[in-house]
Amino acid sequence: MDKHTVVCVLTAKPDKQEDLKKALMNVVTPSRDESTCLEYRLHQDINDPCKFLLFENWTSKADHEKQFEKSYILDLVGVCEQTLAKPYEVHLLSEIA
Repeated sequence: MDKHTVVCVLTAKPDKQEDLKKALMNVVTPSRDESTCLEYRLHQDINDPCKFLLFENWTSKADHEKQFEKSYILDLVGVCEQTLAKPYEVHLLSEIA
């Protein structure tokens, strides 16, 4: 089974960094609790604390897309609309080694 790997980079407005951090932390546990979630990690850039990175592994693309229907993700989307300095970046990855 091939896993579906997603990296999402989010950059907060300087005055909204803590709001975004809190909202991102609120999705970690429920995401990890999803039966189709293989890995879900949240990182904060050491050199730019306004920048956050989500590293996710899901059983499939379809299973990952189902996450967007969850209330905790919809709540995050609402916070992102108020806190992001620029649109978030999504990278879909294929493990090669």
